[in-house]
Amino acid sequence: MAFTGPAEDRQLIRELIGAYSDAAFRSDLEAYLACWTEDGVRTQAGQPELRGKAALREMWNAVWGMIDRMGFFAEIGAIEVDGDRATARAYCREIMFLKGGGVWKLIGTYSDQLVREDGAWRFARRDYELLMDEGTKPKGELRPA
Repeated sequence: MAFTGPAEDRQLIRELIGAYSDAAFRSDLEAYLACWTEDGVRTQAGQPELRGKAALREMWNAVWGMIDRMGFFAEIGAIEVDGDRATARAYCREIMFLKGGGVWKLIGTYSDQLVREDGAWRFARRDYELLMDEGTKPKGELRPA
C-alpha cells in the first residue's frame, strides 16, 4: 500500500483521520460518529465485531465510562484511492487517564476501508490491531478508541 489516487481525496481522508483524533481528544461522541458510515464496522482481535452507529455509540460510552481524558495521535502510513472507495493505514498513540487512577498507554494500527458518501469520506470499516501496551490496565472491558 502506498499513497495513490487524487491528492484532493487523499487530503480529505487525512482530514477525516484528523477529525477522528480530534473527537477522541475532546470526548465528542457526535463528532466521532460523524466519521463513520451508518453501517460502519470496527474490529479488534479478541473483541466482538461492532457494526453500525448504535454499536459504536455503546462502545464509546463504555470507554468513556472508564476514562477521564484521552490523548489520541494518528500518523498515516498509506492511502490508496480508487474512485469512491479507498483504503488507508494509520498508526495511533493513545494515552488514557483512568477514572480510578493510573494511565494506560497504547500504540495501535488501523487498517481502513473508506467510502465517499454525498461528497464526504467516511469509515466503512476500521480494523484495529494493538501493537504495544504499557501502563495501568483498567478494570473491566475497555477497548481503544
